Amino acid sequence: MKKLTYLLLILAFAGGSALAQTRSERLAEYVYYFASDSLKGRGAGTASAAKAREYIIQRYKECGLKPLSGNDFHIYFQKGGTQYCNVVGIIEGTDLKDEYIVLGAHYDHLGVKRGKIYPGADDNASGSAALIEIARELAARKGQLHRSVIIAAFDAEELGLYGSTNLAEYLDAAVGLDKVKLMMSVDMVGRYGTNGALTLEGVATIRDGKRIAKEAAAKHTLKLKTKDFETSVFTATDTEGFAKRQVPTLAVSTGLHPQYHKPTDKADLIDYEGLDKVTGYLTDFASQAASDPEFAASGKVARKHLGKNRVFEAGVTGSLGNAAISFPKADLSTKGRMDYTVGLTSRLNFDGFGFQVDALWESASSRFPSLDPVFGPAQDYTQRSLTVPAYLLLLSDSSELGAFVGFGGYYSYVYSHSFSKADPGWTVNPHQGGLAANFGIRAAGLVLEWSFRWQMGDLFIGAQEARIQPATYLKLSWLF
Repeated sequence: MKKLTYLLLILAFAGGSALAQTRSERLAEYVYYFASDSLKGRGAGTASAAKAREYIIQRYKECGLKPLSGNDFHIYFQKGGTQYCNVVGIIEGTDLKDEYIVLGAHYDHLGVKRGKIYPGADDNASGSAALIEIARELAARKGQLHRSVIIAAFDAEELGLYGSTNLAEYLDAAVGLDKVKLMMSVDMVGRYGTNGALTLEGVATIRDGKRIAKEAAAKHTLKLKTKDFETSVFTATDTEGFAKRQVPTLAVSTGLHPQYHKPTDKADLIDYEGLDKVTGYLTDFASQAASDPEFAASGKVARKHLGKNRVFEAGVTGSLGNAAISFPKADLSTKGRMDYTVGLTSRLNFDGFGFQVDALWESASSRFPSLDPVFGPAQDYTQRSLTVPAYLLLLSDSSELGAFVGFGGYYSYVYSHSFSKADPGWTVNPHQGGLAANFGIRAAGLVLEWSFRWQMGDLFIGAQEARIQPATYLKLSWLF
């Protein structure tokens, strides 16, 4: 019933002034238009995206925005031989007008695939609608804004964040990104009622960001989830082109849902009351950022946006492995059993190389042959040790996705051992060590590593020569 009411209101006001409508009604009108079949999913670079773009420009003009560049809201750019277009306006500030707050939302979506329209009501008609209303209200407060506010509708986000990356490069050349005090991406904000909260990722990039965000939310009785940084290397939004250039960023969303990137992401599923509440909150947050001369960057950057690894990193680690015991003089090798470790890992990173040192508690087991009688049943040998592998690493300099290979050695102090049946009375060498190598991949703080060890010296003292064969480990680490 509520959805039908919104649709009837849109039809009733279609011929009237936008100012005669409530904000909630205007938001519904925009979303229904962007997600209509006539726009065919707003595929980047298509005629349908161009129609959406011209609609946005008309709304910008109604709001009183001026073009960022000359007399034209269009900022065209090329990618892969195709032309795309951002729609960018500006609300000029007062005494700090040469500093900027950038608010952006992508207007493109997936278009038509296999004959089905992907309307993208939440992704990102909701953000595009909110952006227009934020612009309207900020323009009405123009005299209160010390900083200038740039309102940007991005093209080609779905193809690889092309529009926002282009604007970051454009602004860097035109004014310098050091003048941009905040970039906020409004992406999928139409499911507040369903998902129960608005999420802001990146509050730690702003000085006192969490406090500012929560104080503003209290005024709107809005449930807010704050995250210090964007952490996932498998997802990205339009903040990325700015964040990688050290600009404070906020990724704003009400979250994913089952209709994400499906033909069922339709306008009648949007929570318009929630979208209205979110829009009011973001307007006040942006207004504060533009009005408060003390609003500033914290100097902190998300790991995924650093571009290079931090000089020092530390974290926790664990591994599973397999090792056997060889008796060279008898030409005999036993079967391995489970070997596992837990502990700490640390790294020093430089340009193209680094050092890794781990501190591990280790439990290693292997089959042990019967000595009396010689062909009797085998038993298990287990030793527990404190192990320190160290590697010289060759590594890529990316902190987001990278690879590495390392060579070095290890030392183990064996503090206890046991045999599952008869102890032959041999003295276990408490000081063991040898060569080590590793290689692996990392995604931000997550590291997947394969490591190998070759023992040098004997496993037992004054007994038959024995040593642990090359051992292989699959290791998972998290670097803080």
